[in-house]
Amino acid sequence: MKTLKKYFYKIAFLIFDLYYWVKNYVLRGEFEKKHIVFQKEGSQFKLVIKSHEDFVEEIQERIDDFKQKGDEEEYIKYALEQALEGCVYIIISKGERFVQFWTGRGRLDFDFQVKNNKTFKPYYYQIIGMLADIDFVRDSFVPSPFPTITGIKPSHTYKIEESGDIKTITGYFNKLIPEASVFTLKVFEEIFKEKKGKLEIKVG
Repeated sequence: MKTLKKYFYKIAFLIFDLYYWVKNYVLRGEFEKKHIVFQKEGSQFKLVIKSHEDFVEEIQERIDDFKQKGDEEEYIKYALEQALEGCVYIIISKGERFVQFWTGRGRLDFDFQVKNNKTFKPYYYQIIGMLADIDFVRDSFVPSPFPTITGIKPSHTYKIEESGDIKTITGYFNKLIPEASVFTLKVFEEIFKEKKGKLEIKVG
């Protein structure tokens, strides 16, 4: 059974990688970019240009090394911080479920896709409710950029898009790393009911 689960995760991550690679290559070109990094060698600093693949590999190693140093919330928080340094996405899995964020613009864009059927439809409303609990407002309800009477405008929004029988919820966390970490754990515990699974984190 354990071997079967490991095989499932490998296939799942391969599919995620392919999906994100194609989407970003076509729409964003993120995987073709280069990273300029200051690297210390002895007492000197060197300016090094790295491919996105090499850059992500180093970020993944840092995240993996941190895995046993803190609790789940600290682990997620650290991984999100690292992903924002230049990765395109981060996938956090637990049990058979996962939570994902786009990070390619230096901000956290929570991305949740759900099929519009009896099995997955409850997830849609639960995610919306959880975002509302932390004061997120749907983008269509946000006032125009012109000043309002009260002068108060919501700072965090989410968007809903539909394509066929798939609904996509995008939550704009920007750089709210602590809030995104707590939110991620709540999704696993309260929506997916995955409390005992082992956290796995992958960036790309």
